[in-house]
Amino acid sequence: MKPPYTGNITMNRIARQTTAALLVVLSVVSIVGCGRDEPEEEVPVVRPIKMMEVSSRATGRRLEYPGRVSPIIQSELSFEVPGRITYFPVREGQWMTEGEVIARLDDSNYRAEVTSYQARLDAAKADYERFKALLDKGAVSQRDLESRQRNYEVAKSNFEIAEKALQDTELRAHFNGRVARKLVDEFQNVLAKTPVVLLQDDRVLEIKADVPERALASNAGEIDPIALTRTLAPLVSITAIPDKYFPAQIKEVATTANPTTRTFEVTFSFAPDGTVRILPGMTARITVELPVEERDSSQGFMVPSNATVIDDQGKALVWRVNRPSMQVQAVPVELGSVSGGQVTVYGGLSDGDLIAISAAHHLRAGMEVRRMPEKE
Repeated sequence: MKPPYTGNITMNRIARQTTAALLVVLSVVSIVGCGRDEPEEEVPVVRPIKMMEVSSRATGRRLEYPGRVSPIIQSELSFEVPGRITYFPVREGQWMTEGEVIARLDDSNYRAEVTSYQARLDAAKADYERFKALLDKGAVSQRDLESRQRNYEVAKSNFEIAEKALQDTELRAHFNGRVARKLVDEFQNVLAKTPVVLLQDDRVLEIKADVPERALASNAGEIDPIALTRTLAPLVSITAIPDKYFPAQIKEVATTANPTTRTFEVTFSFAPDGTVRILPGMTARITVELPVEERDSSQGFMVPSNATVIDDQGKALVWRVNRPSMQVQAVPVELGSVSGGQVTVYGGLSDGDLIAISAAHHLRAGMEVRRMPEKE
């Protein structure tokens, strides 16, 4: 018996499946096509740029030089006589007033010498006075009296030396200052002139900085430290306290350059304001301003070279930023002298105008911009 014929059934099934697939494809195409018919909204781009305000007021370069803090007054104090330290109560960092005792030596031998020389002085003085009375009576010669006078003067000198040595067993502060370091220990035997403590007056400090010769060349005529201070307005910043500045004064300017580095040593002094503790030995930086001559707008404005653009006609322009709208506008200018990445521009700009100093080649008239944060 033959199986039933199924050919038409199979063909019908395939046709139905093909039709369904075509319907799915047409639906997708229809959806995509509908999406393309809707116009895309253009989002305006606000370009971040660096800006500067042009000014005819005097400006200058800011220069910084590293240095190290040191006290203006410091001294390694020592005994004038040898001995064993028996009293040494001071501690490092302690403030001492002038004349205050820092340390003492064992003075028993020195007191004994003073007593001995005192007795010799008393005897020599009595002998001299006795011969002086005898001379008035004609009982001795002038030569005998002069011999006793010399003995008396020698005894007096020896007594004063012994008395001074006794006084030198006490080490006192020579000036108001702080004990920066104890250099020996208590009960230690020390020789004369052996440093015992380092005393520093840290109320006024100084910094020595090596300044390149080119920084001083423009001020060659200024040899007065007071005038230089007024011109350069130096400021001190401590590395550990970077956001705080202290006004400084120029004390000395070396006139002989370091043969290796070709720099000149300049000494600056400054006084901390008491709000922070600044210690000798800390690293610091000196900042000075090198001014230029006063100018007006007719003399042009100094701007960074990368703020200028040459257009298709070969003419120079800068981009001025309209403050209310923050949109840029091309301003034709004439280029002048170039110096160290700066160029003088004439015409078109006015005192106080805000201009773009970055991305100048990517700006277009009417483009909206914003000031670039420093971190960018």
